[in-house]
Amino acid sequence: MDEYTLQALSRALTHLIFRNGVVEDLHAEGVCLDDKTMKQLNCDINNRVYTLLIIWFNGIGEEIDSLERTLNFLEKYYGLNWKPAKYVDLLIR
Repeated sequence: MDEYTLQALSRALTHLIFRNGVVEDLHAEGVCLDDKTMKQLNCDINNRVYTLLIIWFNGIGEEIDSLERTLNFLEKYYGLNWKPAKYVDLLIR
C-alpha cells in the first residue's frame, strides 16, 4: 500500500476510533485531558495505528508472524471481561 494511503487511513482511523468519541468529550470538558496531553495522545495513537497498518499491508514474513503472535497473546489475556463490540454509526452528517 502506498505511503499517502497509509497516512490517510491512519489519521482517519485515529479520529474515528479514538479522537471523535468519549475522549473528545473529556477533552472538551477539560475533565482530565489538557491540550498538551491530547496532542501527545493523538500523535502516539496515530503512530501506533500507522505502524500496525504498515505491518499488515507491507510487512514481511517475520513482522507479520510477530504481529500474529502478539495479537494471539493479547486476545487471551486482555479485554476478556468486556462486552461484545457493537456497530457504531461513524458517518459524518
